Amino acid sequence: MAIKKIEKNKWKAYFDSFSKKYLKDEEPEYAEVRVFDDSMGAQQATKWVLLNGITYDEKGDLLDIRLEDSNRIIHHPKEIYVSESREGWILNLEVIQKDGTKNIIETR
Repeated sequence: MAIKKIEKNKWKAYFDSFSKKYLKDEEPEYAEVRVFDDSMGAQQATKWVLLNGITYDEKGDLLDIRLEDSNRIIHHPKEIYVSESREGWILNLEVIQKDGTKNIIETR
């Protein structure tokens, strides 16, 4: 399980493909979101909730993590790293914002 960087020009296609392949079936998938920043340390944003989709909006420059009861909107992501299973399922997603804040999304 290697960690790889997804280049910004591939974000939209990557997350559209992932959502279409894995999140549109009958089997529920779940995500947990944690946020790390220098001033507040680690904060848990969500516990395991239903994951409905992940999309990148190029025009608004935001990553939208669609969850069961809310959306986690990450404005102006600077870098995105993923670790995947052999089949391409995202196990962990790390999104670094311009201000250095890290959003860690784990899935199952």
